Amino acid sequence: MTDPADLAHEVLLRVAAFVKTLPADQLADLASGAAKLELVPKGGRPARTPAAAPALSRPVSEIESMLSQLETRQAAIQYVNDLKLTVPQTKELAKVLGVAAPAKSTKAALVTAIVDAKVGRRLDSLALS
Repeated sequence: MTDPADLAHEVLLRVAAFVKTLPADQLADLASGAAKLELVPKGGRPARTPAAAPALSRPVSEIESMLSQLETRQAAIQYVNDLKLTVPQTKELAKVLGVAAPAKSTKAALVTAIVDAKVGRRLDSLALS
Protein backbone atom coordinates (compact mmCIF):
# COMPACT_ATOMS: atom_id res chain seq x y z
CA MET A 1 0.00 0.00 0.00
CA THR A 2 2.44 2.64 -1.21
CA ASP A 3 0.05 4.47 -3.49
CA PRO A 4 -0.68 7.90 -1.94
CA ALA A 5 -4.38 7.62 -2.77
CA ASP A 6 -4.62 4.26 -0.95
CA LEU A 7 -2.71 5.68 2.05
CA ALA A 8 -4.96 8.73 2.16
CA HIS A 9 -8.03 6.49 2.06
CA GLU A 10 -6.71 4.36 4.94
CA VAL A 11 -5.89 7.45 7.02
CA LEU A 12 -9.32 8.95 6.42
CA LEU A 13 -11.00 5.72 7.50
CA ARG A 14 -8.99 5.73 10.76
CA VAL A 15 -9.72 9.41 11.41
CA ALA A 16 -13.44 8.82 10.75
CA ALA A 17 -13.47 5.89 13.19
CA PHE A 18 -11.74 8.03 15.83
CA VAL A 19 -13.97 11.07 15.33
CA LYS A 20 -17.05 8.84 15.58
CA THR A 21 -16.09 8.01 19.20
CA LEU A 22 -15.79 11.65 20.33
CA PRO A 23 -18.40 13.19 22.65
CA ALA A 24 -20.73 15.76 21.14
CA ASP A 25 -19.03 18.77 22.75
CA GLN A 26 -15.60 17.81 21.39
CA LEU A 27 -17.10 17.12 17.99
CA ALA A 28 -18.74 20.57 18.04
CA ASP A 29 -15.38 22.15 18.96
CA LEU A 30 -13.72 20.38 16.02
CA ALA A 31 -16.48 21.49 13.66
CA SER A 32 -16.26 25.13 14.81
CA GLY A 33 -12.46 25.23 14.70
CA ALA A 34 -12.11 25.75 18.48
CA ALA A 35 -10.23 22.42 18.64
CA LYS A 36 -7.96 20.64 16.21
CA LEU A 37 -6.62 17.19 15.52
CA GLU A 38 -2.89 16.84 15.85
CA LEU A 39 -0.49 14.24 14.48
CA VAL A 40 1.63 12.80 17.30
CA PRO A 41 4.43 10.31 16.56
CA LYS A 42 3.86 6.79 17.84
CA GLY A 43 6.50 7.20 20.58
CA GLY A 44 4.76 10.30 21.94
CA ARG A 45 5.45 13.97 21.74
CA PRO A 46 9.06 15.03 21.24
CA ALA A 47 10.69 16.82 24.16
CA ARG A 48 10.42 20.57 23.86
CA THR A 49 13.53 22.63 23.93
CA PRO A 50 13.26 25.80 26.00
CA ALA A 51 12.75 28.91 23.94
CA ALA A 52 15.56 31.39 23.79
CA ALA A 53 15.12 34.48 25.89
CA PRO A 54 13.76 37.38 23.86
CA ALA A 55 16.29 39.99 22.81
CA LEU A 56 16.90 42.89 25.17
CA SER A 57 15.53 46.31 24.28
CA ARG A 58 19.02 47.85 24.48
CA PRO A 59 22.51 46.44 23.98
CA VAL A 60 24.03 44.97 27.13
CA SER A 61 27.10 47.20 26.78
CA GLU A 62 24.86 50.29 26.87
CA ILE A 63 23.00 49.01 29.94
CA GLU A 64 26.25 48.17 31.72
CA SER A 65 27.72 51.57 30.85
CA MET A 66 24.65 53.37 32.15
CA LEU A 67 24.69 51.36 35.39
CA SER A 68 28.33 52.33 35.93
CA GLN A 69 27.41 56.02 35.72
CA LEU A 70 24.48 56.02 38.16
CA GLU A 71 25.14 57.46 41.60
CA THR A 72 22.54 55.65 43.75
CA ARG A 73 21.05 52.19 44.04
CA GLN A 74 17.55 53.66 43.72
CA ALA A 75 18.44 55.36 40.42
CA ALA A 76 19.88 52.08 39.14
CA ILE A 77 16.75 50.13 40.17
CA GLN A 78 14.60 52.76 38.44
CA TYR A 79 16.75 52.56 35.30
CA VAL A 80 16.51 48.76 35.07
CA ASN A 81 12.74 48.87 35.75
CA ASP A 82 12.32 51.51 33.04
CA LEU A 83 13.81 49.08 30.52
CA LYS A 84 10.52 47.14 30.89
CA LEU A 85 12.22 43.76 30.62
CA THR A 86 10.33 40.53 31.05
CA VAL A 87 11.49 38.01 33.66
CA PRO A 88 13.32 35.89 31.03
CA GLN A 89 14.99 39.03 29.65
CA THR A 90 16.01 40.11 33.16
CA LYS A 91 17.45 36.64 33.81
CA GLU A 92 19.37 36.86 30.53
CA LEU A 93 20.68 40.32 31.44
CA ALA A 94 21.88 39.02 34.82
CA LYS A 95 23.55 36.07 33.12
CA VAL A 96 25.32 38.23 30.54
CA LEU A 97 26.46 40.68 33.22
CA GLY A 98 27.85 37.79 35.26
CA VAL A 99 25.41 38.26 38.13
CA ALA A 100 24.57 35.06 39.98
CA ALA A 101 20.85 34.69 40.63
CA PRO A 102 18.75 31.72 41.74
CA ALA A 103 16.74 30.08 38.96
CA LYS A 104 13.41 30.77 40.68
CA SER A 105 14.09 34.46 41.35
CA THR A 106 11.37 37.04 40.97
CA LYS A 107 11.94 40.02 38.71
CA ALA A 108 12.40 42.30 41.72
CA ALA A 109 15.02 39.96 43.19
CA LEU A 110 16.83 39.80 39.85
CA VAL A 111 16.86 43.59 39.52
CA THR A 112 18.18 43.92 43.07
CA ALA A 113 20.92 41.36 42.38
CA ILE A 114 21.95 43.19 39.19
CA VAL A 115 22.01 46.56 40.94
CA ASP A 116 23.91 45.22 43.96
CA ALA A 117 26.51 43.59 41.73
CA LYS A 118 26.99 46.44 39.28
CA VAL A 119 26.25 49.57 41.33
CA GLY A 120 26.12 48.65 45.00
CA ARG A 121 29.61 47.22 45.23
CA ARG A 122 31.09 50.28 43.51
CA LEU A 123 29.21 52.61 45.86
CA ASP A 124 30.26 50.57 48.91
CA SER A 125 33.88 50.71 47.76
CA LEU A 126 33.71 54.48 47.25
CA ALA A 127 32.14 54.96 50.68
CA LEU A 128 34.95 52.96 52.31
CA SER A 129 37.73 54.87 50.57
